Amino acid sequence: MPPPTTLKPPTLSPKKREKVALAPGHSSLDWASLKSSGADLRVSLFSCFWSLFLGGTTQLMRIPPSVLKLHNKKDDAWSAINGKVYNLTPYLPYHPGGERELMRVAGRDGTKLFALTHAWVNVDFMMDACLVGFLVSEPSS
Repeated sequence: MPPPTTLKPPTLSPKKREKVALAPGHSSLDWASLKSSGADLRVSLFSCFWSLFLGGTTQLMRIPPSVLKLHNKKDDAWSAINGKVYNLTPYLPYHPGGERELMRVAGRDGTKLFALTHAWVNVDFMMDACLVGFLVSEPSS
């Protein structure tokens, strides 16, 4: 399925979007620096356990919704956007809208909300270092 795109300008909503004050060292430039540092941003404590369990593999995974649903905590937050699953955990303190907004999609498919609020953002570039795998259908039993 191709990613949702729009040519319509953002509509003004009655609710004003608020940006939160980020801690020092958590600007978008700091995020870009962290991404290019070589740090492994794909792993969280939970995924690190599974990586060791699976023999230390760092390959991209096939992730069904039942597994995605397990990653819904601040210290282990994953979300699927356009069929790709990202580890949001390292990005939480860098998000201009705050952690709370990102946690709305933790453990689930955030494509629709992302398209509604960030249609101009290239998620593939912004979160490429956090790509964990691809959202797939539940395996049939």
